[in-house]
Amino acid sequence: MTDERTLANWLVCSDPNCYLPFTPGSRMHVSFDDLETLVEAPGAPGNEYAVADRFADLIEPHVDRVSFDAMGNVVATSEGSDFEIMLAAHTDELGFLVEDVDDDGFLTFHMLGGHYKGNLSGQRVRVGPDGVLGVVGPRCRHYMSDDEKESLPESLRIDVGATSPEEVADMNVEPGDYAVWDYGVSRLGNDRITGRALDDRIALAILLAIAREEDVDATVHYVATVQEEVGLRGARTTGYSLDPDVGIALEIFPVDDYPAGRTDGVNATLDGGPVVEFGDGTSEYFFGGVIVDRQTRTWLRDAADATDVDLQHDVMLTGSTDATELQQVRGGRHAGAIAVPCRYSHSPVETLSMRDADATAEVLLAALERKFPSRDDIRRPR
Repeated sequence: MTDERTLANWLVCSDPNCYLPFTPGSRMHVSFDDLETLVEAPGAPGNEYAVADRFADLIEPHVDRVSFDAMGNVVATSEGSDFEIMLAAHTDELGFLVEDVDDDGFLTFHMLGGHYKGNLSGQRVRVGPDGVLGVVGPRCRHYMSDDEKESLPESLRIDVGATSPEEVADMNVEPGDYAVWDYGVSRLGNDRITGRALDDRIALAILLAIAREEDVDATVHYVATVQEEVGLRGARTTGYSLDPDVGIALEIFPVDDYPAGRTDGVNATLDGGPVVEFGDGTSEYFFGGVIVDRQTRTWLRDAADATDVDLQHDVMLTGSTDATELQQVRGGRHAGAIAVPCRYSHSPVETLSMRDADATAEVLLAALERKFPSRDDIRRPR
């Protein structure tokens, strides 16, 4: 059967790389321009200021107030009733922390966030406050042993073209500075996109789409959190200070629906719709994560049913989200996560579908328009 979006693609353009700026039948549109603006800004953990500033500028016309806290979190609030909902997406991305400059001008570095070393060699990066171009150079294959050709690199440096520490200093780069991959976001076929930092800039773009359309009774806090990739730190502080009744993390969900993926991996797929987690954690025992309560899941599922959006459900046992801190901090609260399926996560070529992003925004807006159980209700229905 030819669905409405496929038919619209065929009618509007025959180019397989044609991009439709909307999902037919949906009232929600996640702006590619917003996403591009957010991805252009570097945001290594601890240095998310450029991303936060862009998000604040974009959302300010659509909320009642915008504020920053001492950690750099952005809180944009639409005032309503005394029932408060916090929607959180993080501003940081995987990055690098410059540790030292050696005598020949090469930069040693630490990885910030959950990197795979196989993604590092041969990549371009931008370093320091001026975005100096550098490369992470691999060892020359001509001089590798057979074992080395099949192994991951252990000793890597960033090469900015300098020959001494003094030349590095002249570039306004010094130990303690940050670096990120030198990639933007690009369109693929079938309304799919690829780029660095889609985790979690796509979620920030979804917050912007919702803020433009939302007109609900509840007070809604659109929060851009910092340092999620290194321990959910921003969610901890904003969750504590805001003390909302409900906390929802917006994320990407890593999927394995491609030839190099694991056959025993997760079940979610691109273009399968938003993923509502049952839970997540850092092990099969859900340590260090969140177990989503039934009322939160029902709230999101009922919203999806009302908008004819198909949801996917899954668990992630190799990481956690801001929902972990939102559920536990201060007095505790209803909390969960809704996510856009994403291939090649934590790489410079993360890939996702804008259809899934539009559908995620659609479900969240519908959820905001629905009643949620109050904090006086216990987690176990009775």
